[in-house]
This record gives sequence, structure tokens and C-alpha cells, in this order.
Amino acid sequence: MHLLRISRVKLLFIIYFFFVAIPFNLLSENQKNQTKVVTKNIETLCLNSLEWYDRHPGYKGEYRRVLEYCKTYAKDVSPEGFLVNPILSDFGVMSGVNTRPRDQIHQGIDIIGSKNEPIIAVADGLVLEATIEDCWGSTLVIDHGESLDGKKLIVLYAHIGKFNVKENDYVKRGDIIARLPEKVQFMCMARVRHLHLQIGQKYCQKEEKDNWGCKYFIKDFYNSLNPHSYWADGPNKVSCFNKEKKYSKGTLTYPFQCKKLTAN
Repeated sequence: MHLLRISRVKLLFIIYFFFVAIPFNLLSENQKNQTKVVTKNIETLCLNSLEWYDRHPGYKGEYRRVLEYCKTYAKDVSPEGFLVNPILSDFGVMSGVNTRPRDQIHQGIDIIGSKNEPIIAVADGLVLEATIEDCWGSTLVIDHGESLDGKKLIVLYAHIGKFNVKENDYVKRGDIIARLPEKVQFMCMARVRHLHLQIGQKYCQKEEKDNWGCKYFIKDFYNSLNPHSYWADGPNKVSCFNKEKKYSKGTLTYPFQCKKLTAN
């Protein structure tokens, strides 16, 4: 009877070791590796997004401050199994990409990236405007139709570089519509290379520009929609574009290409 008890204890230990301890350790190791990959991605894109300072060496103190801010506060929003460009200034926050406080709460999301990095359409749509604005730089305005809850999705892609589309073009979800700029040279870019993505519902026609309430492309500039409410996989679930997948109209996918993580 005593030997039987010992055998049972050994058996339970073996079961625990092979079916609990080893899988747990493997899972922990995978989580550690993924954390390292995410951290490295943020650090790399922070460095790449701050290349303005390479051409302006007199701002070393500011560069160190902004770089540390970026590495600390850039927000990883990668879906499980993927790696995406982080958000440095999210919807509704009061701090900008350069650490400075805003006059109004942020009405979009600011996603950092590398020079000439492709920007992709978040949904099917019609290009309403492709222009170079004095402060914002190159900006696209695309009508992406209506959301699932019946709201218009007039999307601004701002602070970009080279256009891949022109006005009145029809774009498909996932099409490369522009690239991030090679050089950061417009004031509203705040010395940080990033895409500003903002969703309004009321487009300012060109003849209405510079009139009251119609300066920056949309009439509801200070009452914009939260992009996180409209991701294809559900609210607050950033969704990667996959050309093999079908998406519901009125949903959005991330404006940058996602990198698939490989298992170690």
C-alpha cells in the first residue's frame, strides 16, 4: 500500500512536469521573446521617426527628451501574432508627438514610422482631395462610405509624403495610397515623422476652405470620430489587412502593413 502511494505521487509529479511546468515555461519564454520584439520595434521606429534631428544637430537636448518620451509612451497596438507601427499620440489625449501639451484634445491617432514607408487605405473609398497644406504638408482626404452605425467616414491621412493616388481615384482597402515623407519639413508634423489619421463626417468643399469652421478639410474637425470604434475585428481591436480576408463595409483596417511574427 505504501509503495502504491509513492507510485501515485511519482505519477502525479510526471503529469505535472510534462503537462503543466514545461508548457508554462515555454509560454513564458515566448512571451519574453515577444516583449523583446515589441520593445525593439518601438525603439527602432522612434529613432527612425526622429530623423529631423539628424539634420538639426543644435537640438540635441530636445532630441534626447523626445526620444525618451517616444520609447516610454509609444503605444503598441499589435494584434496577436502581428507587429504594427505604434501610436505615439492617441485619440483623446492632450499630449502631442513632441511631448508638448495640445490646445485641444487630440481628434485622431498619430502613428510613427520610417521614411517612405507605405500607407494603405483603411477601407474602400473615393479620393476627395490630394493637396499639400501649408502646415500639415501632404494630405489625402478619402470618403470611405458609412460606418456600421450609419456615420460618414471622411478620413484624413495627414503629414504624409509622396501620393500614390490622385483626386477622384477609387481605392480598395489595402491599396498603397501614399508613403511617409522622406523629410519632415512642415510645422504641424512637430519634427516627428508620423501619420495623422482622423475621421470626420462633414467634408469641406474646396470653395468653402478658409471660411469659418472649414480650415482643415472637415467641418467637424473638433468633433471627430474615434478610429478605435471602427476596427474590423471590433472596437479597440486594431485589425490587420489581409488580402485573403473579406471585410464588412463600414469597418476599418490599420493604415500600415502588419508584420507577421514567427514562432521561435
